[in-house]
Amino acid sequence: MLPLLTLTPLWAHLALAVEPTAPTVAGANTVSTAIFIAADPATVRAVLADPLRACHLSSDVLEATLVENHGECTLIQITTRGMTSPLTYTTRRCPSADGFVETLVQTDDFDYQASRWSLRPVSGGTQVTLEVRSEPRLPVPQRLINAAVGSSAVQTLKNLVQRVTSR
Repeated sequence: MLPLLTLTPLWAHLALAVEPTAPTVAGANTVSTAIFIAADPATVRAVLADPLRACHLSSDVLEATLVENHGECTLIQITTRGMTSPLTYTTRRCPSADGFVETLVQTDDFDYQASRWSLRPVSGGTQVTLEVRSEPRLPVPQRLINAAVGSSAVQTLKNLVQRVTSR
């Protein structure tokens, strides 16, 4: 039997394993948050590989529709919650060496919209980082938009953990 002092640091580590980092804003209004998931990168990548299921990890996504495939990339039309009405945009989602990248293709509702999922193997699992830059055409200060995007990104990572661990 292990002494209680040996178990305490392990228990504390497990409690931290399911909480994303506090969102930060860097550069051009890019909100970033990360989480440790006790699963290998291939398992996490498999969950994120389905573009429609990956979109629905965000509780702000009301609808996601596959428009067409372009080789490994897909075009997806996404409708999200807005301040007063839903916002719609089309994004190109492509795999990258360390995850997935989404870039804006077409919209009347955003000046800019992009996201990046990065998966990095670490001892005992995967460090997942989600970076989002969202600049909707709304009469709202960008700092409030960044706060909402940060909150949404944190919840999205929590939803990813649930999806990975329920496989």
